[in-house]
Amino acid sequence: MADTSTLTAFPFTTPPSLSTDPDGLRLLAEGAMARARMTNDGQQVWLALGYHANRQCLGDPRLLREPATRPGSPVTIPSVVGVTDVLAVMDPPRHTRVRRLQAAAFTPRTVERLTPRIQTLLDQLLDELAAQDGPVDLIPAFIAPLPITVIGELLGIPESDRSRLRGWAATLMSDLPLEEVGRAHQEVAAYLAELIARKRVEPGEDLTTALVTVHDEDGDRLTEPELIINLQTLMMAGHETTLNQLANGIVALSRNPDQLDLLRSDPSLAGNAVEELLRYDKLLHSIMPKIAGEDLEIEGYPIREGEAVICVPNIANRDPAVFERPNQLDVTRANASAHLSFSHGVHFCLGANLARTELQAALTALVTRLPGLRLAVPDDELRWREGALTRTLLSLPVTW
Repeated sequence: MADTSTLTAFPFTTPPSLSTDPDGLRLLAEGAMARARMTNDGQQVWLALGYHANRQCLGDPRLLREPATRPGSPVTIPSVVGVTDVLAVMDPPRHTRVRRLQAAAFTPRTVERLTPRIQTLLDQLLDELAAQDGPVDLIPAFIAPLPITVIGELLGIPESDRSRLRGWAATLMSDLPLEEVGRAHQEVAAYLAELIARKRVEPGEDLTTALVTVHDEDGDRLTEPELIINLQTLMMAGHETTLNQLANGIVALSRNPDQLDLLRSDPSLAGNAVEELLRYDKLLHSIMPKIAGEDLEIEGYPIREGEAVICVPNIANRDPAVFERPNQLDVTRANASAHLSFSHGVHFCLGANLARTELQAALTALVTRLPGLRLAVPDDELRWREGALTRTLLSLPVTW
């Protein structure tokens, strides 16, 4: 058996307080691709580190996602082991069909309909914040209510049920034992089956109703299992990732006060600032592997059929061949939106526009309504959740 002890361990053992992975940057300086050893089972994998290597890895149809869900494949996200009906793990042609049906329901009008509600909610939350003297934990007071309300209204989930969403989302986006993740899967699936049944009888102006009723010109519809698992994915992605991206972005701006001052002086920069924070800040510690369906090359590196390749977009987003001064936060960066944080190719995030809308509205509201916003504790006293698949702050004490 080949000696893998000298290979870099993956996922990287980076403290969640850091905005990127030093081990990944070191490997990137050596080449666009690198061999690594999985921490959990010792399997060898390829890491795509360079920007162009990531674009190929994310977009090449010869690299497959479905085989990576099978037992025995390298595991980076326990909740997808054995799952084959979720859009994020499908390959064409199955992916093409389900994506087409989802896109027909998740239209630009969906985001437009939610935009006024997002602004109203932000105004309400900031009215409550401004009435306090501080310090205040910004996560329960401002950050968490935004995505949980938006995803609740997007999916047509009653307000009384929304408090359960965050617990489920946190469990499904963790590296907890498979038994715990499996229980959360079952609870969410049972709840969503009830929600779907309710929407069939009492349709509303929400995405669940749209997904239940949408069909293409051939009369094709999403099956019940496809509806449940894909609504579950939307619930997770629409809540947990947006929450953590906003919290991490506020910390990044506090660590770069010159950039925060730029944003305060010109709130119209908020849209570009969101793109730059998406580029600069690592959100996911890892994404799921892809398996080579045949021999191929990535940036000149030979990949053999059956080998696993893991894209590392947060390192690609720091590639100096694409981004000048990549380790510097710059809210005026001209090509900030070239980041790969929403993926690339057929798996580009379907909810990217909604996430951008939420993040931009929240940043704009914060810097205009609370221009003196700052951390209420030293940066090194911030605490992060260990064992999460995302960089997750436990609290964010602020004052203004």
